[in-house]
Amino acid sequence: MLKQLSLVILIVSLFSLVHTPVSHGESTYSVNIELFYDILANTGLMEIRVHISDSSSVTMLEIPLTFLGERVGVLVINVSASPETGSLIYEHDEYSRVLKVITSNVTRVSAWFTVENIAENYAPGIYGFFLSLVEFANASSLRFSMNVYGSYDITVENLLDRAYNGTAYFSNPFTLLILDRPSLYFILITMRIEEQTPNQPSPLLSNYFLLIGTIIGVGVAGSLLFLWWRRRASLELEAVAARDLLNDEVARDIILALGRAGDKSLQQSELVNITGRPKSSVSRRIKKLEEEGYVNVVRAGKYNYLRLTDKGYEAFRKVASKEKKNE
Repeated sequence: MLKQLSLVILIVSLFSLVHTPVSHGESTYSVNIELFYDILANTGLMEIRVHISDSSSVTMLEIPLTFLGERVGVLVINVSASPETGSLIYEHDEYSRVLKVITSNVTRVSAWFTVENIAENYAPGIYGFFLSLVEFANASSLRFSMNVYGSYDITVENLLDRAYNGTAYFSNPFTLLILDRPSLYFILITMRIEEQTPNQPSPLLSNYFLLIGTIIGVGVAGSLLFLWWRRRASLELEAVAARDLLNDEVARDIILALGRAGDKSLQQSELVNITGRPKSSVSRRIKKLEEEGYVNVVRAGKYNYLRLTDKGYEAFRKVASKEKKNE
């Protein structure tokens, strides 16, 4: 009964304060924003924690949700208060994109959100967005931390105070950016692309075969590898011999697409869309073209970026010339 009465009082307070600015009484508050983000999927999870120094009175908070940009999609998952004996009501104003909260006897408010479309993809592996923390200038302290899944280089440009650009470092499996000053920032996130030598086995695979060779002998290991190769070869329904590679329609389409792209690398998924060929067919031809030295594949995260080698450009000129004659 008492708890219901408290809730009624809070609702009345909400309507009485709805036209007032953000109000925290005489108490101070601090804000902690933690964002976990997959830059490739452009989606993530965010928590905003507001710590209230004086919980003895009714406190009204208005948490702006536009600091990540107007185009960002934000969905409220849950809003909770601590301690649980306190009272809390909230309203998400989707038009003004503000989370309105009224609390009583609460020292901390924790709000969870899903977020998407924060970053804009400027080029393959290069992303950026504006971050406006000036909306939290009234907080006694502020901490914004962004955990980007994967290995990236993060560059921060403080558009208001160029002497401070935060801290960014890599902590497996995340790249972490920390900012603790209310300002306007531009964040540039660049993927670290590590080029791998084709057919170079990973250290884990090398150690595995070394262990097998030590235990059961080189002969048995060789037999197992041969059987594995036979089984894999039997699944290659569209295998193409090296001498016929440039006469294969799928391989020619891939070479033409990469050649016309020039210096721009193409993802494997882009080649599927450009050529209109089945994904499995494109994947097999890419592997064959890489083995024969026509294509250079750079693997970055879960994506493959492809460019023609010098040999590939020579083949592109021949194929393109032949295509032009046939027209």
